Amino acid sequence: MYSENEYLKNYRVPFNNKLGKKLFTGHFNRIYRWNRRYCELKIRSNNFDIFHPTYYDPYFIADLKKPFVLTVHDMIHELLPNQFPDNDKVVAQKKQMINSANAIIAISNYTKNDIIKFYPQVEDKITVIHHGYSFKEYNHPATGTYGKFILFVGERPFYKNFPNFVKAIAPLLHEDEHLQLICTGGGAFSAAELELLSSLNINTQCRQVNATDQQMQQLYSEALVFVFPSFIEGFGLPFLEAFNAGCPVAAGNASCFPEIGGNAVAYFDPRNVESMRKTIASILTDPTMRADYIAKGRERLNLFSIEKQVKQTLDVYRKLSSV
Repeated sequence: MYSENEYLKNYRVPFNNKLGKKLFTGHFNRIYRWNRRYCELKIRSNNFDIFHPTYYDPYFIADLKKPFVLTVHDMIHELLPNQFPDNDKVVAQKKQMINSANAIIAISNYTKNDIIKFYPQVEDKITVIHHGYSFKEYNHPATGTYGKFILFVGERPFYKNFPNFVKAIAPLLHEDEHLQLICTGGGAFSAAELELLSSLNINTQCRQVNATDQQMQQLYSEALVFVFPSFIEGFGLPFLEAFNAGCPVAAGNASCFPEIGGNAVAYFDPRNVESMRKTIASILTDPTMRADYIAKGRERLNLFSIEKQVKQTLDVYRKLSSV
């Protein structure tokens, strides 16, 4: 197996990084074919107790003789079928996997309920296990590199609600020429996004950056507020990243957000631009509110330890292996 995953770079695999890079760099299809053959070989041996695939590809089902656990992160393809070009393929494969799995892990109660809407027959197989977070102390002094800014994290397709978000903050940026919007991840702004930002006359105050893990910690810790305006998410891991860094959070009162954020998040109606603007403005202008949400976020983070997630996942494995 060969991986370009940053977190696996020091692991020895059949092709180590040095040789693997020489053979595979820039050849995604070659990596896929090699890893697929290697996985098929290992699966046919059935020399393990439980199989836990990482996505919805059912390639292994015919050869698998042991129980398998499936993690379902969300049902966005089923809920928004017209938003994804590969939707038909993903939904078909996902259906086969959900029906074939011996146990299903849903990453939130919201996701569990969505699974049941489409596949009520699998309810008894579902266990809810929230994501865990490996807490990190971030004690580096503020650098001021990015100035005053509102933070947006991740990709920006329809369900992320980016257009409504920038419409909401445009007046706030107009009121303070030093205030910026920084978007991380998701790639450079598209032509349509640049046109929108220009039409709102905020294009000079909006930046997109591709940040490393360390830079992300810095951005969270220095942001005036992190805003998560999505209509639909399966969990919302950036909540935990923001809580850990001491960043106040404003988010839509939708999907799984109240379940994960609890009372540590300032909520708004994600379909109402004025509601979003008022909530964000309150955090920007009220130091007491900011401090309150930061304190609540740190407390809320204690509910999502990585140790808890590992224990609950092992419990699922043990239950299956004892059957």
